[in-house]
Amino acid sequence: MALRNTPHSYGSVTKTLHWLVVGLFAYQLIGAHLMTRIGGEARILGWGQNDLYNWHKSVGLVILVLMLIRLAWRHSTPLPNWSPLLTEPERRLSHRLELAAYAMMIALPLSGWLFVMAGGYGVHLFGQWRLPDPIGKIPALATVAWVAHVALATMALVVIAWHVGHVLKKHGDSGGRFLQRMLPRRRE
Repeated sequence: MALRNTPHSYGSVTKTLHWLVVGLFAYQLIGAHLMTRIGGEARILGWGQNDLYNWHKSVGLVILVLMLIRLAWRHSTPLPNWSPLLTEPERRLSHRLELAAYAMMIALPLSGWLFVMAGGYGVHLFGQWRLPDPIGKIPALATVAWVAHVALATMALVVIAWHVGHVLKKHGDSGGRFLQRMLPRRRE
């Protein structure tokens, strides 16, 4: 499989970055749900609330780095041609939603980082390294960043739900061919 995209398929770098972000974002959703619902001394699979929060912040920063790499890669290799299964309105909508997804997947970890820094919580990266806080405690900024983080997460869920639903519908309509371009180790 080619590293770079071809006119008919996504390359292995694009696929790897895509599926890494998918997996990490799924982890973030589950982790956010758990960390906001357990309290005190409760533990889930040996992890307490502080562990869940630290890993959520750490993985968020990893997603930010991966999204910046994805953006750079996206601009360095041409995309495959549009699937002939997509109509022109579907192509326009897909393009707009892709831009929205990229923006949210960058803004979401940034808003979370701003919240924890301005809130005085900081980031203890994977429980190993304390990251410097260049902002300092600013409660009003932390509140704005938290509201933005929650709003962006909600919008991201809507965009992701549309994307997954549309892909699965097209995949079913195409007799199982549509999704092949993005599956790991698969070609169109």
